[in-house]
Amino acid sequence: MIGKMLGRKKLLTAVLITVAVLYFVFGHYNVSATKPHPSIVSMVFHSITERSIQRNSVNITVPYDIDDEDMYVKGFREYEKMCVQCHGAPGIEPSPIGQGLFPVPPKFPEEELYEYSLKDIFWVTKNGVKMTGMPAYGPTHEDKTIWAIAIFLDRSRNLSEAEYKELRDRYPGRHN
Repeated sequence: MIGKMLGRKKLLTAVLITVAVLYFVFGHYNVSATKPHPSIVSMVFHSITERSIQRNSVNITVPYDIDDEDMYVKGFREYEKMCVQCHGAPGIEPSPIGQGLFPVPPKFPEEELYEYSLKDIFWVTKNGVKMTGMPAYGPTHEDKTIWAIAIFLDRSRNLSEAEYKELRDRYPGRHN
């Protein structure tokens, strides 16, 4: 009796796996960036992403003084060049490119940023995140530049629209 039940469970499992594989192989899963994943898929992807970031960033050592004003300003300037298009800023909406990404990039400095430590932000900026549109800047930028961005974001978690505008006025440059 027990052997028969185990055999049926194995057969059912094999059939379900086969159906799932065929569903994906024959293109029935819609990968359009305009159609959200089912909630279970989003939950699984988000959980995998969060755990991976935390695991990979845990042993990183912060090599710079996070209160260094020059690093903060450098981070602001680099954020303006590389990040604001997708993540926006206080009082600044993401560009059409950022608005068209799926999943939607975290808006700076909204609550989603609070999930990440300084080391997490560095790791994500350096390594990117698969299937999110977040590029890896490590191959094209020095660690010091990436640390500057991470320090800017970490210190700017509660930055107001007026404070961001003041930074733009004080350090003019390329604004998107």
